[in-house]
Amino acid sequence: MESWRDKLLFWIQLPFQRLWHWSRTLLLITGALVWLGIAAVSVFTALLLKDLPTSEQMSMDNLQQIANQRLHMRAELNKTSAQSRDATIYPWVALDQVSRDLLYSIVLSEDGDFFAHQGIDYDALQAALAENIKRREWAFGASTISQQTAKNLFLDSNKSLTRKFQELIATLRLEQALNKNQILEIYLNIAEFGPDLYGVKAAAQYYFETTPDQLNAAQGAFLALLLPSPRRYHYSLVSNGNWSPALRKKMQRILRDMRFKEFISAEQYQSYRKWRYAGLPEKSNLAIREASEKSSG
Repeated sequence: MESWRDKLLFWIQLPFQRLWHWSRTLLLITGALVWLGIAAVSVFTALLLKDLPTSEQMSMDNLQQIANQRLHMRAELNKTSAQSRDATIYPWVALDQVSRDLLYSIVLSEDGDFFAHQGIDYDALQAALAENIKRREWAFGASTISQQTAKNLFLDSNKSLTRKFQELIATLRLEQALNKNQILEIYLNIAEFGPDLYGVKAAAQYYFETTPDQLNAAQGAFLALLLPSPRRYHYSLVSNGNWSPALRKKMQRILRDMRFKEFISAEQYQSYRKWRYAGLPEKSNLAIREASEKSSG
C-alpha cells in the first residue's frame, strides 16, 4: 500500500508533470509552425528573386542589352495601341554626351543624395511607408534613382509590397555591380519623358530639337519636372501649357539648388529663372499631327 507520504508526493508532483507535458506539446507545435513559416518565407523569397538577375549577371554590357530589349518591347506594344504614337528607339547615349546642366537638374530633382547613399534612402522609405499606411493606399514610393533604374530594367509598374521588395533587392544588387555614373547613364537612357518617349536623346530631340549635350539648366529643369509622372505632366505642361504654382515652384527650386551648389553662375540663374517653355518645335508638332491623323484614320 501507498503511504500517505507517497500520496502527498504524487499530488505535489502532478501539476508539474502536467505543466511539463503541456509545455513540451506547445514547444513541439510552435517549433513545427516556426519551421513551416521559415520554409514558406524561403519559398516565397525564392519565387520573388527568380526573375531578378544575379549580381554576377549585372555587368554594364548585360544591363545595356536588357535596357534596349525593354525599350523595343515597349515600342512593339505601342504599335498595337491606336491611342499611342510609335516610340522611337534612339541610339544609346554615353554619360559624357549629356550636358552637365541636365545631369545636375535631374539628380537634384529626383534624388539629391544619389551620390551619397547606397541605393536606398531608408529614412525617406520609412516616411513614405508611414504615409501610405496612414492613407491606406500606395501613394508614395520614395524611390531613388537607383531604385527607379532597377524598376525600369526588371519590373513592372504595379504598386504592391511584393514588387517593392523585388525593387529593393534588385537595387542593392545593382549598386554592388555598378558605380554611380553607370547607374545614372542607364537611368537617363530608359527613363520616360512623355508618352512613349524614352531616354534623354529622344527627349532633347522631341522637346527642343537638339542633342543632350546642348541642353542648358532651364531645359534640364523642365525635363526633370516631367519625370515623376511623364504622361500626366506632358498633357498638362506641353499639350495645355498649364503651369500650376507647385510646378513653377519646383522648377525654381531646382535652379536655386543648382545656383547654391555653384553648378550655374548668378547671371545664368537670373536668366534661367525667367525662362518659359515655348512649346514643341514645329517639326515635333507636325509629327504629332501626322500621328494623330493616322490613328484617327
